[in-house]
Amino acid sequence: MRRRVWTLIAAAGALAFGSCAAHAQLQETVASIYEAAKKEGKVVIWSSLDTDVQHAQLKAFSRKFPGITIEAFKLPPGPAVERAITEARAGKVNVDILDTNSGYLQLLFDRDLVKPYDWGRVFGLTKEQVLYGDRAIQIGHYDLPIAFNTTLARAEDFRSWEDLADPKWRGKILLEARGFGFAILAQEWGLERTTALVRRIVANNPIITRSATPTSDALAGGQAAVAIGALGSRIEQFKSQGAPVDWARVGPMPSQVVTIFPVAGAPHPNAAKLWAAWWATPEAQKVFYEEQALGLLTGPTANPRGVELKQRGIPVVFETANVEEGRRNLETVAKTIETRQ
Repeated sequence: MRRRVWTLIAAAGALAFGSCAAHAQLQETVASIYEAAKKEGKVVIWSSLDTDVQHAQLKAFSRKFPGITIEAFKLPPGPAVERAITEARAGKVNVDILDTNSGYLQLLFDRDLVKPYDWGRVFGLTKEQVLYGDRAIQIGHYDLPIAFNTTLARAEDFRSWEDLADPKWRGKILLEARGFGFAILAQEWGLERTTALVRRIVANNPIITRSATPTSDALAGGQAAVAIGALGSRIEQFKSQGAPVDWARVGPMPSQVVTIFPVAGAPHPNAAKLWAAWWATPEAQKVFYEEQALGLLTGPTANPRGVELKQRGIPVVFETANVEEGRRNLETVAKTIETRQ
């Protein structure tokens, strides 16, 4: 009986706490959050983005919200999420903000490390900008197109993804080992069709690369005619600098979804909210594109690549937030690519 009484008391306490938290949210405004954030003074960020990008954002952010600085650390999504979970388990959270692609989010949701927040009411964000039950704000779509070296291939060589299996590309394709793009396409095509195409590409004796950046670098350097696994943003940057590269206007276009969110228990929660919401603004998206040719492919702040995709009627397939589905697709595609290694 005593155990039941304590259980009821604990449940009532949890409900009361939740009610207080909800009430506090209703009282918050951008102005009140900013005043509290100035007292906190800073926001700690773990991100896969270069710290130069974060500081470029800070310059624009400070014109609207002066008095807040950042401590930005560059960490890949996997290690950043793992570290955040470890710190939370130890009862000491040292990070305010994470940004990561959707595939990692469920690991944080399962541990209640990302809380719902009324981003719409407080900051005026739309339902398209806020995902997963008001828990994360999408800030970037990292598209993975068919990329090619314009001295070794032509745009008209690519009418569909199936063209990559043409024997004329034997030994002339750079194929990133993890196969992120194909794993995302499997959500649209199914694994059977996807792996069948990957096997045909592997039969063409591709050059296996490790990660997106070396893939795009090798393409720009003329080491192959075609690349699968280079980020569209990097290809766009190289092209603007005069490198002989471009991306094929072929659909569907696979894209990772990158989100930003405050971590539950963050030491600077108000500064974290301001910083996260900032990234959804047109000003922040403009900086993101100017710095790294990144940003959103859809919606009112779509970047130029996204605008072109829409004009051409090229659909975009976005990375699933279902961790198990994403892992299964990625492992299956990666194992198919491994047969070449």
